[in-house]
Amino acid sequence: MIRLLGTGILLAFQFFSVIPVKKQLPMEKAPITAMYAMLPLLGLFFGSMLTGAVWLLREATDTSSLLIGFVVIVISIVLTGGLHMDGLADTGDAFFSYQDREKRLEIMGDPRIGAFGAMVLLLSIVGKIIIVAESIELVSLVLVLFVPILSRIGLLILFSSTKSAKRGGLAAFFQQHADHSKLKLAAVSLLAASFAFLAWSTSFGIAFILLLLLLVSLWLFRAWCLRNFGGVTGDLFGAYVEGVEILLWISLLFFV
Repeated sequence: MIRLLGTGILLAFQFFSVIPVKKQLPMEKAPITAMYAMLPLLGLFFGSMLTGAVWLLREATDTSSLLIGFVVIVISIVLTGGLHMDGLADTGDAFFSYQDREKRLEIMGDPRIGAFGAMVLLLSIVGKIIIVAESIELVSLVLVLFVPILSRIGLLILFSSTKSAKRGGLAAFFQQHADHSKLKLAAVSLLAASFAFLAWSTSFGIAFILLLLLLVSLWLFRAWCLRNFGGVTGDLFGAYVEGVEILLWISLLFFV
């Protein structure tokens, strides 16, 4: 079991981060299931990097909140290799093309970025920098730590509960080879543990708001994906992570 979880962690770093894992790893049902179950742990790693940077800039320098916000977003993009931003841009191009479902999926598979994708990407990056800058002096480091964790738990739920929009592609391959029942159980357990820790370390109210926003936004995004694309793709997963992190940062700005 420990070896399997270790393989899952390595696969998570290999596919969802810029951290190089130069090792041939098995791509069977059990390792792929473990990889997705380890996504919140990957979020913990990302959150630790962000928390360390925020603590250092807040405590050891006179850096402005705007610069801290910029650094947080740059680190987030660098750690993921821009994977989720790429998915967000492709989703923007596909959705705002106002084509039928099949054409949208075809546009999403085009590696080139269009005007709508560029606009969505620009608004997302600039908006996220501003939101983080406005809230970063007010929130505790625990909440900075948990934003990437909660977004990956949401991704785990979305992945395990929604059918693939495509027959081919890496995301479809992962969905076909993962044990969705085990992933759902892992997601519920991780969500409960996160809620308990946040309620203990911050307050019950903050933990409840974050959990409620995560679940409601997940339900709405899932319904939107099914209606407009017939399911989910790797790009939609990336768009979800970026979108829910913006939402969580907004909630920290207004409710903390």
